[in-house]
Amino acid sequence: MVPGIDSSSPLYLHPSDGTNSITVEKLEGASNYRSWKRSLEISLASKRKLGFVTGSVKRDAADLVKQEAWDTCNSMVISWLIGNVSEPIKKSVMFLNTAAAIWMQLEHRFLVSNGSRKYSLSKELYETKQEGKSVTEYYTEMRSRWEELEQLNSLPPITTMTEDINAFISALNL
Repeated sequence: MVPGIDSSSPLYLHPSDGTNSITVEKLEGASNYRSWKRSLEISLASKRKLGFVTGSVKRDAADLVKQEAWDTCNSMVISWLIGNVSEPIKKSVMFLNTAAAIWMQLEHRFLVSNGSRKYSLSKELYETKQEGKSVTEYYTEMRSRWEELEQLNSLPPITTMTEDINAFISALNL
């Protein structure tokens, strides 16, 4: 345990947090990116490490102990990321220095094709048939595609209030 880092801090690594302590379906490409991302977000959040990929956990410029803890956690998150991607993807992100940089590059690479994924999902939904599957299996298949399509249609959250956003909200209240 690092002095000054309590177990509720994102800079805390539990003794059981090793390179293989997070395993999800390996990222192969755009076809499974959204489910891979969601699985990893859940796993990272459960370990209080999601902020390393989103960039919200910053490296403390003033505290050497916290810098070292941040570097260690960042390296661990990088190992979790590269351990859960296919070999060709791993080679393309291996030399990026932060988990946030890897996350951003993967998101940019695989979410650029959002429009084509919407079309593909819509087509899959249209063409899905029960064909001997149980009602439960058929419903589960359809439901997962509906939910993924719904996620593609959602708008990003507002994270900062600008003058334009305030004006828009004020106009709504008239």
